[in-house]
Amino acid sequence: MSKQVRSLVIFVMLSAILLPVTIGMAETNVNISVNSPNNGSDVTAIRGNIDWNQGVIQAIGTGVPPAQANSPAQANAMARRAAVVDAYRNLLEAVGEVRVEAATTVRNYEVESDVVKTRISGLVQGAHVVHEQVMPDGSYQVTMEINLFGTNSVAAAIEDKMRPAQILPELRPSSDYRPPTQAVPTYTGVVVDARGLGLERVMSPRIYDDTGRIIYGNMYIDPDMVVRKGMVDYAASDSTDVSRAGTSPITVKAIGLKDFNANVVISKADADMILAANAQANFFSRTAVVFEQ
Repeated sequence: MSKQVRSLVIFVMLSAILLPVTIGMAETNVNISVNSPNNGSDVTAIRGNIDWNQGVIQAIGTGVPPAQANSPAQANAMARRAAVVDAYRNLLEAVGEVRVEAATTVRNYEVESDVVKTRISGLVQGAHVVHEQVMPDGSYQVTMEINLFGTNSVAAAIEDKMRPAQILPELRPSSDYRPPTQAVPTYTGVVVDARGLGLERVMSPRIYDDTGRIIYGNMYIDPDMVVRKGMVDYAASDSTDVSRAGTSPITVKAIGLKDFNANVVISKADADMILAANAQANFFSRTAVVFEQ
């Protein structure tokens, strides 16, 4: 999509959700950021922060009080209003950059579906303020937030697009799998160690084995669960929080990535071990999966 068309799409969506900007309103500022820290967050090109650990998207808006304001109180109110408009715009842009699958973003769905576009607009309109303050230079700053998963979330807005063509029965271990002779615990989930591989965060990732089997993906999971909780948690390399996988998870090492570094690949032996454990404990149905980065 050209820059001009993309700008037009954003303008039209904002027009439907934002209050009109009157003449003499405070100016807004946009701060550019290009870093992408490995701490569970993705900072977008505009001031939007996709926090995968907390399951939220935040955006900052800034408004500058106009010189022609009649009083300090009016200047402050106008600066705040401008900051909210700026935050809405940044939040809308940040939502569009969320990767749903390996090669698909929310913006792809917005472009192809008016229904999705309307839902995303309504979602951004309902964003709530989590922090606001007057800055030392007199400008006003507002931070707004929406959820990635759950009710009134990005996942709920694109629910129809996230559903697979059909729900498949979960895989079983391969025919040559031999279970261990010693007793094993009842596992509560899976932790895939993908540290150092450059794993990219997406809303609907998969686990493959090195024979090409899809061990874990949304085609095996109740779509309502995917929307409510998401497929995985991402644990930063300096974090020990793998609670989603329960108190006794299987931990395996990823041997590679595929599909634009969004999906992990594990060995066939580890895949069979996981599938055997899942047949006993059914932890995949609870999306009890963590990817370590």
